[in-house]
Amino acid sequence: MIEPLPAGRARLIGPYQLLGLLGAGGMGEVYLARPAGGTEVTGELVALKTIRPDLDLDDGFRVRFRREIAAAEAVRSPHTAALVGGDANGRLPWLATEYVPGPSLAEAVARTGPLPEPVVRAVGAGLALALADMHAVRVLHRDLKPGNVLLGPDGPKVIDFGIAQGFDATQLTRTGVVVGSPGYISPEHVNGSRSLVPASDVFCLGAVLAFAATGRGPFDDSDMAAVIYRISRGEAELSRVPPGLRTVIESCLRGDPGARPTPRQLADLLLPDRPTPGAFPWTDAVSGQLAAHASAAEACARAAAPSAAAPALPPSPPAFAPTPVVPVAVPGERAGNRGPRIGVAVAAAVVCVVLGAVLLPDLFAGDGGEDGKAGGTQPTASASDAARTESGPVVFPGADPGRTGDFGAAAADVSTKPKGWKAWKAEVEDGPVECALAGTSLVCGGPRRVTVLDAANGERRWRTPEGEGATAPVSVGAVLGTTVYAFEGNALVARDLSDGKEQWRERLPEGSRLADSVQVGDVLYYAAKPAGSGTGRLIAQRLTGKRAQVWDMAWQEPADEAELLFADGRLVAVGEAVTVLKAADGSRQPGVPAGDLNCRTPVLKGRQLLCSGSDGLTIVDVEAPDKRRTAARGADIAYRPAVSRDGIVVASSKNQVSAFGLADGQLRWVTCDCGDGLETEGAPFVVGDNAVVVEGHGPGAIPLAAEGEPRPTGSGLIKSWPGRPGDPLDPASVSVIASGDALFMSFENGTVLSAYAP
Repeated sequence: MIEPLPAGRARLIGPYQLLGLLGAGGMGEVYLARPAGGTEVTGELVALKTIRPDLDLDDGFRVRFRREIAAAEAVRSPHTAALVGGDANGRLPWLATEYVPGPSLAEAVARTGPLPEPVVRAVGAGLALALADMHAVRVLHRDLKPGNVLLGPDGPKVIDFGIAQGFDATQLTRTGVVVGSPGYISPEHVNGSRSLVPASDVFCLGAVLAFAATGRGPFDDSDMAAVIYRISRGEAELSRVPPGLRTVIESCLRGDPGARPTPRQLADLLLPDRPTPGAFPWTDAVSGQLAAHASAAEACARAAAPSAAAPALPPSPPAFAPTPVVPVAVPGERAGNRGPRIGVAVAAAVVCVVLGAVLLPDLFAGDGGEDGKAGGTQPTASASDAARTESGPVVFPGADPGRTGDFGAAAADVSTKPKGWKAWKAEVEDGPVECALAGTSLVCGGPRRVTVLDAANGERRWRTPEGEGATAPVSVGAVLGTTVYAFEGNALVARDLSDGKEQWRERLPEGSRLADSVQVGDVLYYAAKPAGSGTGRLIAQRLTGKRAQVWDMAWQEPADEAELLFADGRLVAVGEAVTVLKAADGSRQPGVPAGDLNCRTPVLKGRQLLCSGSDGLTIVDVEAPDKRRTAARGADIAYRPAVSRDGIVVASSKNQVSAFGLADGQLRWVTCDCGDGLETEGAPFVVGDNAVVVEGHGPGAIPLAAEGEPRPTGSGLIKSWPGRPGDPLDPASVSVIASGDALFMSFENGTVLSAYAP
């Protein structure tokens, strides 16, 4: 992604003018840039890597940065991204490499599937020659993986010499630390970085080729220890590799380094008859991505040029427009769109928000890397409307009682991150889990128990015994002060947050189970319903003081499932009917009878109830339920929409994300519906000024003020993402909390992970 430059960011670093942000993480940033004062639009573009200006840099860090520059400078190869310049001694170290306008191999395979055998052979030969050129100048890459291979117009290029090392370099790695990326390391990596030899890079290349051919790595496993074990034992999974490639890849993955082919031998094995120079044999789908990247970079460079005038608005976007840089300006249908447009956007300044490769992914990966000096204070601001408690701000996946998905400005504020936070991954239960963030604790309900994790590192603090609550999934209803309130089986149970000791339990109405709950202040509203169409109960339970029911009323709801929402003093129960209650006393307000409204994945923003459907969003005024209007008409809304605090709605169909005003229905922006696997779709929520969209392969960010064609960055930020390129996750199944510039996500298989927000 190429995003606008952050507010307050200087426009010059070294001799380069910054054009846009390619990516950012806990330690550094990568920018699209060009020489200051340059007149070329795209001929001089570079990817400029620098360090976050707020970090303290010790001498050891500068030594590593200096080595990265030296390694990149030493390698002169048409198959690597060439170093253009660098400075490790300045106040803000930087290095610049040629900008490769194309996706990473990881991104390309995730979006268009495995590459055909002839393309894999050509890619492998190019990468093998890149290793040969590195080894010729006595440089080991040590971290060859799909994310470190960019696909350029003339073939693949290796990037990121961040942990590269000369054959005889002095060690800067602590004893016992494995250098490299899990799944793409050699047995020698496992034994320590001192054991690495040139053949270690060949092993990594074999794993990369298996990924390119099948869509998954040969040692993929959900458990890190299992990955290491399989690598050390040589247990590669190659059953899906085409037979013609399997023997070659097997030779790369041999346990004995001396038995592996050299890079040049490998290039000959892959392409015995070297083709004459010419266009690289990319598939049409990959070629489309390359064209999109090139067009996007050119548009961004033109927009940043001092003499560049804002381009005239076209009558309608082109049929294939993955990276337009103007707002949607004309209502009506466009070629290739599956539904009519939903409004007219106001013309504004051009902003570059485009398809782009995530360069140097280790810089941004959130899998246990150091977080610099960020996150050194306790949380100080709530990211939701939940009350502050002794345990710290409490944040639920819906962000607030109306489930608007807006986690607020504090969610992007690194100062609110738990002290000592580092990206982590944990296995909580064998089944779906959903968590609430309570200060430094992540309180998770699963199929059989409550589990509390340390939000900073994922370590388990306590969990209830096996079997408690096994009759129904456990649901965390509230966290107040130092007490957790969870529905376990047929009871509401209060437990001490510090150790899980039970304080009290209160049974649900006889024969009922929990349908849903929502916490507002010290009152927990919940719906208890028997199976089938029997009469349920809507209950308001005060949790503090004398702990008494505020009210209890009968609830006729035909559906087995329902959702509770709260806003402006109203409790709204949404099932086949819409029940509206005055929260103070439970008195009924006018609602919507069963069968009159299809309201899936509801959101309540003030008095506006947003109901997703196959023909857009129906917006109901809960003060006057007969007053309804439709937005995003023609779009089949597939995921719960998000609504920002200033009334911007972000909604996603199965192939497109759009943003429009809740008050006026006016379209702000829409992502590309351009085929070839380039569509953007997923479950949206709001973090600060960005819409974060969880796709099947990971989350990415779109500025809410985007004026062009945004696209999420994909899973490059999160290596631990449980989904695989060939088997993406259902975005609707991922439970997300955003807080302190980090995401806390839980999955249907019981995995919980925390990583940097995109």
